[in-house]
Amino acid sequence: MARLLKIWTVLLFTLCAVLLADEGNSVQTTGRKLADGGILLPRESSYQGKGFGVGIGGGALFPSGKKCKALAQWQGTGEYAYSQYVSAGVSVRMYGGNIDDEISIIYQRYHSHVRLHYLVNPNWVLFAEPAFGFESTSLDEIRGKNSPGTSFATEEEVNKAVGCDNEYSLDGASGALTLGSGFALSESWSVNGAAGYEQSWSGVGQLSISLGFGFNLRNNVDYLKRNVLGAWIAFEMVARRYFSNETGDWGVANMIALILNI
Repeated sequence: MARLLKIWTVLLFTLCAVLLADEGNSVQTTGRKLADGGILLPRESSYQGKGFGVGIGGGALFPSGKKCKALAQWQGTGEYAYSQYVSAGVSVRMYGGNIDDEISIIYQRYHSHVRLHYLVNPNWVLFAEPAFGFESTSLDEIRGKNSPGTSFATEEEVNKAVGCDNEYSLDGASGALTLGSGFALSESWSVNGAAGYEQSWSGVGQLSISLGFGFNLRNNVDYLKRNVLGAWIAFEMVARRYFSNETGDWGVANMIALILNI
């Protein structure tokens, strides 16, 4: 499985490297003029067809196990559009807190990605996104700090909390593929959605589904109209389910984000 995943990841990034060579076309060359201010996309980003974008969001993560406590989460994305068809960037996701009465975590996961865009009409864009992920969390250190001898929870309380460690089971390197879309409802509002699967080389998989909507600040503030390509305030909900280390439950993260494109 690990060998097939490595081959799949190499092929995807080889394809993306070839597509990156097409950098000369503007968004208008296809005859489809992009909606003013761009189109909001998942994970703190928006489609502009050019320029650089950065987004940061924060909120709460409700883990996928049973009787688990909510965690604080924040994540951010930086992305550059090489052409109307291709953009690439990096993202980081962090969350932490007391996940149950036995385990506390601070988890950090990083991704580098390439997005392949297709502008269907001025208000609607589709994308495919291969990505490579890794994390820098020392899981051995986290688990070592939470030995049974240091817990104040009763055995009954510990047994009620099932699968709470799913949220950091996706450790090590991974490959991922996400398919998604964004749609501008009007000059001020946009919606988006995506579905993706990520497989770590250690054998753990994660299915994620995201839905979001946002308000176009750029189109409603004269200063922003004159100085930036896009500016959004957005809400996003992401549902995740884990495989190999799964309980059959979905974890859910809710976040508010700010996105700026220049």
